[in-house]
Amino acid sequence: MNPREDRIQEEFDRQAERWFRRELSAHERAMLDQIVQLAEIRPKDRVLDVACGTGLVSFALAPHAREVVGIDISPGMLAKAREIRHRRAVRHVHFTLGKAEHLPFQDGEFDAVVCRLAIHHFAQPEREIGEMARVLKAGGRLVISDTVSSEDAREARLHNALERLRDPSHARMLSPTELQRIIESVGLRIGTVYTQTRDRTYDDWMEVITDPIRVENLKVVMEELARAGMSAGLKLRLENGQLWLTHSLVFIQARK
Repeated sequence: MNPREDRIQEEFDRQAERWFRRELSAHERAMLDQIVQLAEIRPKDRVLDVACGTGLVSFALAPHAREVVGIDISPGMLAKAREIRHRRAVRHVHFTLGKAEHLPFQDGEFDAVVCRLAIHHFAQPEREIGEMARVLKAGGRLVISDTVSSEDAREARLHNALERLRDPSHARMLSPTELQRIIESVGLRIGTVYTQTRDRTYDDWMEVITDPIRVENLKVVMEELARAGMSAGLKLRLENGQLWLTHSLVFIQARK
């Protein structure tokens, strides 16, 4: 692996236990339901979950599909996913270690491919999205859901810098327009597109980050930005002494 991939693996191995033990919010449960709906899974479908982490999406898809395969670069995350699979006795969900930029599958293997909250970790997302398109069958569905940046370049630059300070594995959030352009450039036809916003406290945003120094220092920076009236693409604000931010998320369904 290259240094960037090492950094991603190290960061998510560190976060794995917290992702495993945390309770899903109502927002996250709704997000999973939306992904399942957009994927349009049929009983005989074989589905790929790219950057599956601890398997949240994989297990949400499992009741609807013949087989679900999850792939991730983090052994720590996959260990937790397999632990959940064993506990739930879900035999038609499988997990494999691998890179999204070189998916270890043949062309046209899957009826649907999903990718949740991972595109912003890819330094060259054209490669990974191209691989997702490659392993789709003709007529297959790609569903991507991810946090996105502002269309304003200055806001996006500052927002991405803050995200990298929070999580060194962060590469760059794309704007909705950029992400759609990449999906179309790999030969897919975009069908459904919609965006949502999510308001959250700083503490909620930092829940899975294990380095207390990183948590405290970034809080100081973002509070000062909020006091200066700089939204940083996150609508930063202080309410009753508490730091709040707003993320934008995009949901895209495309077909091959």
